[in-house]
Amino acid sequence: MLKNATMKTPSSAHLLQRLPFSATAVAMLFAFTSLGFASSTIELDQPYVPAGANYSITALQNLTPLTLDGGTSLAANPNVNLEFQGGFGVRYQNSEGKLTDFGIGLYDASNAPGIQTASTGLNVAFSQMISSQGVSATLGDFDLNGSSTDADPSKVAPTISIYGNGGVLLGNFSTADIIADHAASLLTSMDPIAKTDLWKLNLDALVGPNAQISGFTLGADTHNGGGSLMAVNSDPYFLVSVTGCDCAMIPEPGSAFLILSAGIGALIITRRRSRDLFSAR
Repeated sequence: MLKNATMKTPSSAHLLQRLPFSATAVAMLFAFTSLGFASSTIELDQPYVPAGANYSITALQNLTPLTLDGGTSLAANPNVNLEFQGGFGVRYQNSEGKLTDFGIGLYDASNAPGIQTASTGLNVAFSQMISSQGVSATLGDFDLNGSSTDADPSKVAPTISIYGNGGVLLGNFSTADIIADHAASLLTSMDPIAKTDLWKLNLDALVGPNAQISGFTLGADTHNGGGSLMAVNSDPYFLVSVTGCDCAMIPEPGSAFLILSAGIGALIITRRRSRDLFSAR
């Protein structure tokens, strides 16, 4: 069922559930850590197409928070490694014309602070229509753990718009929607490479497993799942990887090939299904 952006407050009885890594994935993560790549910020082409991938990543700025419309890709570009290895964010142009490296978050888009709150965002566009079943995005840096029940008020909270054939909007989903639909799973509260928490956001939990999708846009919510107002300028989050479906893994932005070819850190995530985030115990 398609959903609008109506805020919904999750039950306080719901707690995060942790999805353990497989032994193979853990071994690969530590192997890549030992390679010792520097994590300096790298500016990427706009749009950015990961090697071998069937999707592109376009950085956006001046998005209307939550609905994620009204934005532009002009003067923006994706970046990687700003706050942690393998984390993809946005370099945007602020109200004074200065290029600013950032993640996905809220910022003041006018010269009068607090008057016009805007969101940066990353649009992922697939090269062809794909089934929503198994499609997910790995996100990082929310400063949450397995005992958290809501977004951290000091950190930005995520929102996502998902698109169908011809770019038709299938739905805008707030942080509260993501929580209520059990659409996010905790992968790890402290990844050995990223040194931050990582989350798997399942798109099929939001639009159903039988939808045909052309892409999605990640942005910032103005409120967390409990309705608390987010801070501006916010502490952003980052995209780590994109998974195409349960049957096959699309080459990810943080893939091993990209590490070895471009010197960018990677985060290799297994494709296991998990219990829903915030499942009642």
